[in-house]
Amino acid sequence: MKWLPLSPAKDNFPTDLRLAIRFWAERRTFLNRAVSVGAVLAIILVPLFSVLDYCFKQDHFWTFFQIRILVVLFGLCVVKLVGTQFGRRKPYWLGAALTVMVGGSIAVMCVLDQGPADPYYAGINLPILAFGILFPMTVFEGVLITSLVWLIYFLPNLWICGPEQVPIFLSNNFFMISTIVISIVASHFHLQYRKGEWYARYKLEKAHRKIRRHSHELEEKVRERTQKLIQSERLAVVGQLAGGIAHDFNNHLTAILGISEILLNDAQLTPVKSQDLTSIRNAGLRASELVKQLLTFSRQQRLNPKVLNLNDIVRDVQNLLLRLIGEDIEMVISNAAVLLPVRLDPVQAEQILLNLAINARDAMPNGGRLFIETKNVWLEKAYLGARPLSIPPGNYVMLAVSDNGIGMDETVKSKIFEPFFTTKDKGKGTGLGLSTVYGIVKQAHGDIMVYSEIDVGTTIKIFLPGIDEQVEFKPPRKTKKLPRGKETILLVEDEASIRDLTARLLRMQGYNVVLAKEGHEALEKVGGLKESIHLLMTDVVMPNMNGRELAEKLSKFHAKMKVLYFSGYTDAFIQRKGIIAPECAFLQKPFTFEDLSLKVRKTIDN
Repeated sequence: MKWLPLSPAKDNFPTDLRLAIRFWAERRTFLNRAVSVGAVLAIILVPLFSVLDYCFKQDHFWTFFQIRILVVLFGLCVVKLVGTQFGRRKPYWLGAALTVMVGGSIAVMCVLDQGPADPYYAGINLPILAFGILFPMTVFEGVLITSLVWLIYFLPNLWICGPEQVPIFLSNNFFMISTIVISIVASHFHLQYRKGEWYARYKLEKAHRKIRRHSHELEEKVRERTQKLIQSERLAVVGQLAGGIAHDFNNHLTAILGISEILLNDAQLTPVKSQDLTSIRNAGLRASELVKQLLTFSRQQRLNPKVLNLNDIVRDVQNLLLRLIGEDIEMVISNAAVLLPVRLDPVQAEQILLNLAINARDAMPNGGRLFIETKNVWLEKAYLGARPLSIPPGNYVMLAVSDNGIGMDETVKSKIFEPFFTTKDKGKGTGLGLSTVYGIVKQAHGDIMVYSEIDVGTTIKIFLPGIDEQVEFKPPRKTKKLPRGKETILLVEDEASIRDLTARLLRMQGYNVVLAKEGHEALEKVGGLKESIHLLMTDVVMPNMNGRELAEKLSKFHAKMKVLYFSGYTDAFIQRKGIIAPECAFLQKPFTFEDLSLKVRKTIDN
């Protein structure tokens, strides 16, 4: 017999066919256990009632006893079959056969003894009630089984029923049919209870799977955020290290650049010595750029952002890129005809392109193609949510640099923005190129994304916020004579080599320079001067008294005195420490002769 499909339940049990099939499969397990319990009860109770046969049915005792033994043997067979494949697949058949066997045996006993008037009819109600209590059945299944048991009692007794037995026969059937109705209702509610229980368990398991999935996603996000936090902490540590190194290193670079420029201005310099000094000066400038790279990705370098078009930057550095990548690499540039402006430091924009191009060149040792692309993009929330980007939706300018080189695996790709991480041979890479790019992009409120496959290539996409402003016009720079002056400058610097060199450069431009190595000495020398101090040029960080404290004390006696701070630390670092205000004039070490002359004149005139 095939089970009927699930009908919609009042407890919102789903009508999905797949769920219905799963429940019916689960119901086989319920029925299998119920049949096993019913068979055990029959094995115990059926022979136990033979006591009543001995007391009230002595004429038929042995006949009834044989019938009861047959029922017990049938029950043992059912117990055996429950554990077989047939019993697991067809528990309904076993339950039906057990109910009919027990109820039918009692009906036979009634026919053999007193017929319709036999009080044993009440015993038929027991297997019918047990059926309703134990078996979760549909109404149709319940009616089918209980009706079969009732007919085994009803038909034979109807055949032998005499006129005087009709009233009692009708009353017996009335009570038996009432029991059948109660059994069917109980069985139906049992089925509904099992449905609700199963569906609740199903929803709970589904919720558990959802929780486990969300938990796994949360763990992945926590792991990703942890990696970003570790990256930020590393950058912070390197930033502190870079800030400390920059101060001392910039002092030495100031001396190297200044002395080389003084010597290069010597008219009697031979060409060979001029070339050597130029090499020294260029090495100092390259070292200065290295310090800027350290400060950039550690976010301590002050930016000079301007409204610019990335197409202009690509065009400006195109020839330099061709020299950098070599003749065995073809460069293909695809710029958008109309590109939104971005706000970015022009020098750092060039630095992004140079670093990415060098990185791509090193990934193509046997030659290849370098692709540079710019275009406007609109990033939607759905796009950003599916990618590792931490920028809001909106208009962006995309700069993509691609190569068809060796590519990267996931392990390398996850570390490429870490400072000092490199896969290049020792001495061939600092590990600062992509770290610098990462720092610049983050400072510009943009983001960066990397695609890479082994032996296919790498694409690095940079997204910078597009703005609705006009690109700033950059007039061509004209070579002009450096400004001079005759004002008195108080120069305070604790590093002797920097103090003497700076004084020499200022005197070459006509200024009267008074030297002091620290704040207290400066106050003493100013006290003995008759002329006014037009400009205080002081190092920011000095022992005993810093530059700001010195300026505040001197301003009481020289109200019109201008102040120019200079330091090997960045102005961003000094302002964050609260030593000087953002609007103060500041000159970053290392500086060139031109930087010094222009800054001093501008500070005095303003």
